[in-house]
Amino acid sequence: MSWGGLLVLAVVVRAIVEVAARKAAPGAPSRGAAGAWSTPVTLVLVPIAVPLAIGLAAGQLWCALLLAPLAPLIAPWLVARHAIIPLGLPRAAYYVALLSDWTWRADRRGGAALAAAWALCRARRPDPAAEAWISERLEGTGRDDAGRGGDGGAAAAARAEPLRGAGVAAGAMLAAYRGDIEGARALFDSVASLDERACPRQARRIAAGWLAAEAASRGDWAAVVERALEGGGRELALLGAVAARLLGEPTAPGALELWLRWLAAPRRRATLPLVRRALAAGDGAPRPEPEQPEPCAARVAEGDLWSRAVLLHATLLLRPRGKVSGDDLRRLGGAWDAALEDERAQAELRERALSLGASGAQAALGPLARAVEEDLAAALRAARVPRAAWDDLGATIGRTRRRLRDELLSEVEIACDALRRRVDARRELPALSEWREWTALRAQYEAAAELVGAEFRRLAFPKLHADVCHAAVWLFNTRKERAIGNAMFRWLLAEAEALEDSRLVGLQRANVACGV
Repeated sequence: MSWGGLLVLAVVVRAIVEVAARKAAPGAPSRGAAGAWSTPVTLVLVPIAVPLAIGLAAGQLWCALLLAPLAPLIAPWLVARHAIIPLGLPRAAYYVALLSDWTWRADRRGGAALAAAWALCRARRPDPAAEAWISERLEGTGRDDAGRGGDGGAAAAARAEPLRGAGVAAGAMLAAYRGDIEGARALFDSVASLDERACPRQARRIAAGWLAAEAASRGDWAAVVERALEGGGRELALLGAVAARLLGEPTAPGALELWLRWLAAPRRRATLPLVRRALAAGDGAPRPEPEQPEPCAARVAEGDLWSRAVLLHATLLLRPRGKVSGDDLRRLGGAWDAALEDERAQAELRERALSLGASGAQAALGPLARAVEEDLAAALRAARVPRAAWDDLGATIGRTRRRLRDELLSEVEIACDALRRRVDARRELPALSEWREWTALRAQYEAAAELVGAEFRRLAFPKLHADVCHAAVWLFNTRKERAIGNAMFRWLLAEAEALEDSRLVGLQRANVACGV
C-alpha cells in the first residue's frame, strides 16, 4: 500500500475512534452546529479523498488541487496548527479549528479562540481589529457567522458557552500578545487546575510548552525541567533535555540523544543555539558558584555593633531580587539583636539622645526597631524568601515575621471581602475575568503561606473558604460556569485536606462530586 493510502486509512480509523470516544466521553459539552456535522462530513469526504490520494501518490499532481480544499475538513487541527497559525491568519485559524471535534471536543469554541490568538501572536504586525474580534468570541459577545459581526445584550449572553480549559489558554495567549507576561503566565499555569473533562489535552500541552519556553527565556531551567515532566510534545521534550544538561542533572541525556530530540522537534534553526550551549556544558555537574564573603564584615571596627548592623542592613536592601538567603537574614537578624540588646550600644544611644535633646534611649529605640522590621518585611516580600529559610533566627526576625503575617493576613481578608461584596451584589464579570480574579486571589494566598508558613494558612483559610466557596457556588449554579466553579471547589478541598479540617473536607467533596 502506498503512503497516500496509509494516510487515508489512518484518517478513516481516526474518524471511527472519534465517534466512539465522543459517545463514551462523560461530561462533554454540546458541540453545536459545526460539531454536529463535522464527523459525518469527514466520513463522506474520506471516500472521495482515497482515489485522489492514490492518484497523487502515483504522480498525478492535479489531484493535489482537489485534495487541498478537503484537508481542512478532514484534518482541521493539523491544517490550522501547521499551516494557518504559522501564517498569522487569526480568523482563518478560528474557523478551521472550530471544525476540529477530535482535538477540542471538550471545548471546541475555546480551542478555536486559542488557535486564533496563537495565529495573532505569529502575525507579522499588530492587528487591533483581530484582537478585539477574538476577545468578543472568547467572552461570548460575538457570533461565529462570518461577516455578521457581534451583538451584545441578553442574546449574546444566552449564546455564550461556559469557560473551559482551551478558553483559559486562549485568554493567556491574548495576554501574551498584549505584553502582559505575568498575566499570561498565571493563566497558562491555571490550565492544569481544571478538571480533565473540561480541559482538552491539547490545551494542556500548549500551556506547558509556552510556560517552558518562557521559563527558558528567563534562564529558569529548573522550571523548564518541571514543565517537561508534564509532557507537551517534541519541543518540550527537547527543552527539558537542554535544561537537564545545563543543570548538570545525573539523568541528563547524552549528546546523541540530545541531537535526536533536536532532529525530532520543530523549529530546529531557532533551537540549535540552545542545543550547542547544552552540549558545551558537558555531562558533569555545573561549576559551583563561589561562596559570597560576609558583606561588610571587614569595613567596621570590631565591637561597633551599630555600624555593623546598619551596613549589613544596607547590603541586604541592595541585593537583587531572589538573591537574599537565609544566611543573609541570620547575619542581619543577629546583628540587630546584638545592637538593640547590648548594654554598651544602648549607653551610646542614650548619650547621643541626650546630646540631641531627646528624652532617652527608649524614645529612639522604638521607632528604630519598627523601621528595621518594616524594611526587613519589605525585603522578604520582594525576595520571596520562603519561611523555611528564615525560621527561628532571633528576636528581630521573629518580630518581622509577625508583622509580615499580620500585613499579609489583612491583605487577603480585604481581597476576600471585595469578592464577597461583588458576588452578593450580583455584579457579573466575563467568565475569563472571574477566573483571573480567582487565580490572583489564590496566588496571593499561596505566596503569603510560603512566606509565613502554616500559621498563616490556619488563620486565613476559614475566611478564604467561606468567601471563595460562596463565589464558586454562585458561578456553578447561577452563572452555569461549572468548569471554573469545580476547579475552585477542588482547590478548596485540597487545602482543607492539608489543614485536616474534616468538616470542610466533607463539604468540598460533595461540591466536587457535582461534576463539571
